[in-house]
Amino acid sequence: MDTFDAISRRRSIRKFKSDPVPRELITRCLEAARLAPSGTNCQPWKFLVVRDADKRREIMDASFGQPMFGQAPVVIVLLGDAKAYRKRFRTGQELMEAGALTREDGDRAMAAYKEMKSVNDDSTAIIMNCVLAGENMVLEATELGLGSCWVMLFRKDRISEVFHLPKHLFPVALIPLGYADQDPPARPRYPLGEVAFDESVAKAWEEN
Repeated sequence: MDTFDAISRRRSIRKFKSDPVPRELITRCLEAARLAPSGTNCQPWKFLVVRDADKRREIMDASFGQPMFGQAPVVIVLLGDAKAYRKRFRTGQELMEAGALTREDGDRAMAAYKEMKSVNDDSTAIIMNCVLAGENMVLEATELGLGSCWVMLFRKDRISEVFHLPKHLFPVALIPLGYADQDPPARPRYPLGEVAFDESVAKAWEEN
């Protein structure tokens, strides 16, 4: 299966078999997430692997009773890591020292980050980076014949309590993993012509 096939075949699975998932497949999914790109390579994520049935029931309770969390043998709690994100300036320095960025480009990037800091909440940038890791994970799960679902409908405060998360970690998404017990059809997507445009359309937008 090539990358586009995995993208095309991925589905949001909400019914799972109880069959256990081999540890090596879970590791592959985690490795795929770990290798995701992130701004200045700050990697502001942590992956909490939950197999315990009681903890999964607590996750289900915090997720308004969504039964998939009780069914799937594994739930990945994708966490944003504010402490790792705060290290991005040091990481930028390391990129310059490694030759991945010129000194001029690195200084410009660091100045831009400082300017963004004054107008943007760090949590937004952390979440955007975590989403890239989560996408890698669900695509690798598809490649391995596993079902998954990207879930953001849950009480973040309750998940933080269940796992006694320190202040610098916060839940971004929940990803149940397991063997699918359903084969849903592809959900409709807008045609490419309704979402992708060239610069002539962008110019028309400016005029309007």
